[in-house]
Amino acid sequence: MSSWVTSLITLAAVAVGAFLSFISTRLTDRNRWEREELLNWDAKRLDAYNEFASAVQNFTNIARRISVGLGFPASSQPLDVETGLPDLAAAGLELNVQWERILLLGSPNTIKAAKIWQEEAYHLEFFARQLRSDPAEFIKSAQDRRAARLRFYSAARADLRIISGDVPADILLPGKWRSHFTPEPRAPTPTPTPEL
Repeated sequence: MSSWVTSLITLAAVAVGAFLSFISTRLTDRNRWEREELLNWDAKRLDAYNEFASAVQNFTNIARRISVGLGFPASSQPLDVETGLPDLAAAGLELNVQWERILLLGSPNTIKAAKIWQEEAYHLEFFARQLRSDPAEFIKSAQDRRAARLRFYSAARADLRIISGDVPADILLPGKWRSHFTPEPRAPTPTPTPEL
């Protein structure tokens, strides 16, 4: 074989090697970039889910404390209506802000679960605002809220690909020791209706 053919084959081999190296590096960089983007969005979703959960918890804690002050059965520190309603309104605004983040970043299943939990929190608000008054409905709403919370966390964990298992359902039940300190249920204090 002549030297120019050998040189041409060598040059072609070097060119093919450089091209394959370029493609390999490009694919590796692209895969790394996609992984980093996925981690970035996972971190944003985790923050959104965490902030939403905190907002719902804050909202329900205030509403529950107002409800206890009105005579509904729960093991929370009572909060009077005059003090609590402005705090509840502020917590409701924050909950709405965090809901918008869920709509923007959440998976469809997590959005649905978040909406159900938010609606259960609004159900509790009706007791705090004295728009609902049945103690049995109040107790049932607490059970529904716990179930909605569990659904939200399960959906969020699935969206974030947390594979350590489901959230145990029994952790949402109050401890047995609390039964010694739970006040006796009493009927809510009726609110006088203004005369027209």
